Amino acid sequence: MGRAYLALFGLAVVLPLQAATQPAPPTQTTTPKVVVRKQPGQVTQAVFTTGIKDHEPTNNINTLTNSHRHIYFFTDLRHMAGQTIIHRWEYNGKVMADVKFNVSGPRWRVYSRKTLDPAWLGEWQVSVIDASGVTLGVSTFEYAAAAGTRPAPAARPGPGAAAPAAPPSHQ
Repeated sequence: MGRAYLALFGLAVVLPLQAATQPAPPTQTTTPKVVVRKQPGQVTQAVFTTGIKDHEPTNNINTLTNSHRHIYFFTDLRHMAGQTIIHRWEYNGKVMADVKFNVSGPRWRVYSRKTLDPAWLGEWQVSVIDASGVTLGVSTFEYAAAAGTRPAPAARPGPGAAAPAAPPSHQ
């Protein structure tokens, strides 16, 4: 039994010595870089509407019939003072208008108005884009034929025809 005890004691002594002689794992001396992107602000409300009253949309629509020739796109912007934003109106993959706004306060409400040809039926899209080209939001609406009407042949869509309808508010 004495030999067994010595053998166990010997293993206990040898194993810690072998572990102590192995090289330690390398330590990292550089700290990882963390990239923090400052957020450009946010769009807190983006709606299509048939009218604006007291700097607010009068309704929120997803579909507009072609008995209406005008539509507004309203946005409420927060924490974007000093920036320029764009309402980019698109139809069938073509940019129909870019409407630029200079944001001058911590809360800035702006809208653009688009005149529509009754034959330009289908999905329309408006993107809210900052000056560096980052898309902050995208909204769509459907321009549909009114009941009992036949759309006339489409006039050739061209750029333009959308502009700020009234001075923006900073309330």
